[in-house]
Amino acid sequence: MHSAAAAAAASAQARASPVTVTASAGPATPADHRQRQDIIRALMRRVLLRDAEYRRVTDHNHPLGEGLGLVDYVVLVAEPDMDPKAVFERLRWGGRVAVVSSDTEQLLVLSKRFRGDSGFVMEEGPATFHAGWLHSRLRWGGRKLYYFQARKVAMILPGQVTERFTFDVRLVRAKPPMTGYMVMKQVPSYGYVYQRLRKRFPDADAETNFQRTHRLVDHVFPVFLSREAAFLTILQRDLPKEYRAKVPRALGVEKGPDGLVRRLYMNWLRVSGPALSQMEFAKQAIDLLRVLHDHVKIIHLDLRLDNMVVTEHGVGFVDFGSAVRMGENLKQSAMLDALFDQMMSTSQIQINLGKMIRSGRLTSSFISAAHGRIDKAVDIFYLALQMRDPRGNPDLRSLIHYDPQSEEARRIALLTDGILRPSDPRRPKYISARDIQQALLRIEQKLEPEKG
Repeated sequence: MHSAAAAAAASAQARASPVTVTASAGPATPADHRQRQDIIRALMRRVLLRDAEYRRVTDHNHPLGEGLGLVDYVVLVAEPDMDPKAVFERLRWGGRVAVVSSDTEQLLVLSKRFRGDSGFVMEEGPATFHAGWLHSRLRWGGRKLYYFQARKVAMILPGQVTERFTFDVRLVRAKPPMTGYMVMKQVPSYGYVYQRLRKRFPDADAETNFQRTHRLVDHVFPVFLSREAAFLTILQRDLPKEYRAKVPRALGVEKGPDGLVRRLYMNWLRVSGPALSQMEFAKQAIDLLRVLHDHVKIIHLDLRLDNMVVTEHGVGFVDFGSAVRMGENLKQSAMLDALFDQMMSTSQIQINLGKMIRSGRLTSSFISAAHGRIDKAVDIFYLALQMRDPRGNPDLRSLIHYDPQSEEARRIALLTDGILRPSDPRRPKYISARDIQQALLRIEQKLEPEKG
C-alpha cells in the first residue's frame, strides 16, 4: 500500500471504528503532539493494518462514536506513568492495546506492567519496525520504533470484587488443533468468594462467611457449572442449525473427585458487531428467546444485558448456569430444590420483579404470577426491559443504536408498557416470545414508510 494512501486509510479507520487513538496522555507542545501523531500513523500503517484481526474488528462502523462504550483497540504512545488498569477499563473483553515508542528501554519497562497479574496477556512483542519516511519534519524519519500488543483476557480487574460476575471467567489460548482464544469459566477461589461475602454481608462474623465460602466453592458453584455444561450440549443438539452460533459451544470440562465440573471451556462469542438498531436488537433477541422456549424448551432465567452479546452472527445469549428445562422436576434433588428456591427470592431479576409489582409498574397477571417461581414469564419480563433500554452493558453500548427521542424507541416503549401493564391485566395480550416478535414486526412495518 502506498504510504500516503495507507496513512489516510489509518486515519479513516480510527475515526469510524471501535478504536481509541491516544497520542498523548498529558500536555505537550504542538511539535510533540505532531510527532506522536506521526508515530501512531506509522504503527497503524506498518503493523496494525497488516493484522487480520485489527482489520476485521475495525471494518464495523460504530456510528455512536467514542465515549459511549468500550472499544476493541486502544493505540497509545508510551508514557512513563502509563497504568494498565486505566487501559483495562477502556477495552472490551478480549480487546487489545498497542503501545508504541521510540525508546526501547521505556517500552520494555511498560511491557512488564502488562504481564503477570494485570488482566492482560502479551500478544505480540516487544518488537521493532521501521517507521519509514512519512514527512520531512520527522527528526526520527526512517529510524526504528518499538511496540507491543497486549490483550485483555480477564473479565474484571484482578483483586476487584463485583456483583456483576460470580464465576472466574477469562480468555485462554485455545488448545491445538484450534487457534486463537477460548473462554475458561471456573469455580472462583476461596479468597475471592470470601471477600465478596464480606462486602455483601458486612455484619456477618468471620466464621459464618468462612462456612458460606466453603459451601459455595465446594458445592454450589460446581453444581451450576455442571448444569451449564449439560445445557450447552443440549443447545447444540436441539437448536436449529442457524441459531447454534448464537450460544456458546462446550469445548471441554475438568471435574473434581465428586464428578462435578470445576472448569468449563467454551468457544468465544466475541462482542464485535456490526452495530444494530434498537429494533434489530429487539427482534433478534426475542427471536432467539422464542426458539429457546418453543423448540428447545429451556428457560434462561437470567437475561440481563451482561448475559447477551452482539457478534458477527447477531444477538446471542450466554451463561446458561441458571437455566432449567420446562417441566424439570427440581425436587428430585434436595440441593437443587433448595438452591433454586433461594435464587427465586434473591436474584436481581426476581427482586426487580417484586418491586415493579408493588409499585404498580407491572400488572400483567401472566408475569406477576412468575414472582418467586421458575417460569418462562421471567425471561419475557426481563427481555422486555432490555429491549426498552439496551444501555446496561458497557460492552454493547456502542453496538446498539439507541435514541430515546426516536420514534423507534417510543414505539418499543409503548410495546413494553403493553407487555407489563396491559389494558386488561387478567387477560394480557403478550404471553409468549412469539407474541412479542409479531408485535415488533408490526411496529417495523409501520416505521418503514416513515424512514422512506
